[in-house]
Amino acid sequence: MGSVAFCNLWSALANPLYMFLTEPPPSQGDLRFRVFGFPVRVHPFFWLVTGIMGLRSGGEGTAPAELLTWVGVVFVSILVHELGHAVMQRRYGGHPWITLYGLGGLASCDDCDRSSYSQIIISLAGPIAGFLLAGVLMAAMSLAGHQTAIQWAERPDVAIPDPSGFALYRLWVIWEQLPTPLANSIVFDALFVNIAWGIINLLPIYPLDGGRVSRELLTLKNPRNGIVLSLQISAIVAILMAIVGAVVWQSLYTAIMFGYLAYSNYQTLQAYQSNRW
Repeated sequence: MGSVAFCNLWSALANPLYMFLTEPPPSQGDLRFRVFGFPVRVHPFFWLVTGIMGLRSGGEGTAPAELLTWVGVVFVSILVHELGHAVMQRRYGGHPWITLYGLGGLASCDDCDRSSYSQIIISLAGPIAGFLLAGVLMAAMSLAGHQTAIQWAERPDVAIPDPSGFALYRLWVIWEQLPTPLANSIVFDALFVNIAWGIINLLPIYPLDGGRVSRELLTLKNPRNGIVLSLQISAIVAILMAIVGAVVWQSLYTAIMFGYLAYSNYQTLQAYQSNRW
């Protein structure tokens, strides 16, 4: 089977994942601009969903300034992530465009190279762009006299006065607190989104970038069996992440998101297997 036909078959079977990835239709509330020549469209639901994610539960609620800076950080971070994809899509002969919408962002391209090698590089470019942005921020803080550190350990072992930070399993991201709570909140949001979200995005769950890489690697030698195996891995890892989100992180949003991805991958697997010949 030709690669184009196989790609079309995959797209047809990846429903509801296909719907999950489809750009929302244009609306009168769209914000449009260009960055480095790439057309960018921001759907109104992007602002709504991002704002809801930034709301804290509890009696204190979320200060308006913190909510606005959260939305700004997520906007810049996801845009940089998608620019990473778009730059490599252009590198491989495409003319990409970027859409930010309620579920995150998309760097779409109809004419870039479809080989497994190029698709793996394109998929990895997004998280790498976010990691680089986090590295630039930490370097700027260090130059301004505020200590920073990234450490893999059960407990952090660094001599940073008045530290702030977060951990993703054993990966600790720590910095010396900034003078104002709002500035420290901005740093926390920026580093968490670009590092923690970037790492989670590398999990082998379709349609995350890691799931795309997993699919390309597993289909190199045996496209049909590789698709099945990639979907099985994707569904299992998504279920595990939904459990982690609900039990360990106590995050309803995380549990719902990965639960939905697990269900979608399972449905896609069932549809694919029923159409095998």
